[in-house]
Amino acid sequence: MTREELNVTKKNVLVTRPQARAAEFIDLLNDHGFKALAFASIEIQPVKLNSQLEKQLKLLNQYDCIIFISVNAVEQVADLLRQLNIKPVSVTTKIATIGKSTMKAANQAGFKVTMSPQSGFNSESLLALNALQREQINGARCLIIRGVGGMETLADTLSQRGAQVEYAEVYRREIPSTDKNISRQQLSEQWQSFKINAITVTSNESLQNLYDMLEPPGQLAMLKTNLIVASRRGVSLANKLGFKSVICAQSALNQHMLAALKMNLKQ
Repeated sequence: MTREELNVTKKNVLVTRPQARAAEFIDLLNDHGFKALAFASIEIQPVKLNSQLEKQLKLLNQYDCIIFISVNAVEQVADLLRQLNIKPVSVTTKIATIGKSTMKAANQAGFKVTMSPQSGFNSESLLALNALQREQINGARCLIIRGVGGMETLADTLSQRGAQVEYAEVYRREIPSTDKNISRQQLSEQWQSFKINAITVTSNESLQNLYDMLEPPGQLAMLKTNLIVASRRGVSLANKLGFKSVICAQSALNQHMLAALKMNLKQ
């Protein structure tokens, strides 16, 4: 992408979501007068179906509670179940999700979601539900479905409340092997020519990857660009990396990221 291809009369926003997740948000930004520039800084890769994971998936109904961490977790498990000729609708265990997007994805895949926070979009919101307090969860077998190497807060708290917790790690987060639309070399060498007004990042992995993918002088210019993150953890990492202007959206939901952008860029 060249400078001539950018509409410099609009506020240019760098979108770092995975390629498969970016389209809806990009359309939303463009509809609200922004110019979205797609640069995926994270790639979701499925894990191979090994014997342990196969056993867990075949015995889902033997757990007392299944927790989906993300939309990716739902989609990857649904694909693995298809490989095993198991239909999500056959899973009768209580199912919990973090966030409305994950709940929507789970319901659409055929799972019957029974627990999801009405407000809040993180582990703490889920842990506040009555169904996950010590009186209800003590002694229960819980399966947390997530990506490789996720946060431990949820499992640690459930264990402290007496639950027996296992993980089913069904995908990996990786730096993209190739670039689409804009290359990391272009951003490293020509950041200023893109006239980027803000960057949106919805996970710490995406933020760290973005920093690692770029080199000076673009990396240094990036640190001076407005950054929109989706959590306090994102703010902490951004500050550690050296970003000068960091805004925390209410959550990673498209409308919350858009609201933070509008507030930050005063549209």
